[in-house]
Amino acid sequence: DSIVSTPVAGFQPLACGQRNKPLWGSGTYFARDAKYIVDGQFCGPPAPDGTNQMLLCLLATGIPCVGDPGHTGLLPMRQGSHRFNSSVDSLASPEIWSVQHTGAAYPAYLITFA
Repeated sequence: DSIVSTPVAGFQPLACGQRNKPLWGSGTYFARDAKYIVDGQFCGPPAPDGTNQMLLCLLATGIPCVGDPGHTGLLPMRQGSHRFNSSVDSLASPEIWSVQHTGAAYPAYLITFA
C-alpha cells in the first residue's frame, strides 16, 4: 500500500531482505512471471472480498551479475570503476531480478485478481 499511495518513497531496496535471508543479495526482488508471485504467496493477504493484488513494475536493470547471498550494500565491480546494476538468478534466462537503487523500479500497474 505504501508504494502505491506514496510514490515518492517508492521501493526501498537496501531495506528489503534484511528480515529474511536473501538468495541473491540485498535489494528489491522482482519476478518475470506472475505465477512465481502467486505460487510463492508474495501478494500478501487477500482482501475481504477474496481478491489479491500485485504490482506490475517497469525496471531499469542495466548490466546484471549473478546474485549471491554475500552481495550486501554495493554490487561487485564489473570493469574499471563501474559496478553491476542489478542481480539475477541466471544470466542465460533470468526469472528473478534484484535491484538496489530506489529509482530502478517504477510501479506501473496495480493488478487485482481473484
